[in-house]
Amino acid sequence: MFSQVGQWVAIPSSTVAFASEGGPLLINVDMSLFTTVQQSTSCRPMIAGRWAGDFGAYPYSAQWTEGINYTNFWTQWSKTRLYTGIPAGGHVLTMECKKADTADLTVGHDIVPQSISILEMH
Repeated sequence: MFSQVGQWVAIPSSTVAFASEGGPLLINVDMSLFTTVQQSTSCRPMIAGRWAGDFGAYPYSAQWTEGINYTNFWTQWSKTRLYTGIPAGGHVLTMECKKADTADLTVGHDIVPQSISILEMH
């Protein structure tokens, strides 16, 4: 749970270590978001402190990098995207989320676990 408004916040339980041979990565993320009021939210994958799309020079939006969602009570946030340009080697992926209202945002739940998969394309 976090309370920061308008700031990207790393989600500690989303950290995944992986190795890549430098090919395009298909990253799939499913996360549950909970808030007590309707508010705008978004999440994004970060690798080595950079948004994963930055490696492939994808268009960037500082406000809602991977698109905007409207969360009210429980919402399932899902994103599948092919990311290019990530160099070969060992990496750590961490999800960041952002919200627009003063109500807290909880990411993940014991009953609705999050899922992150990374598939390297050849």
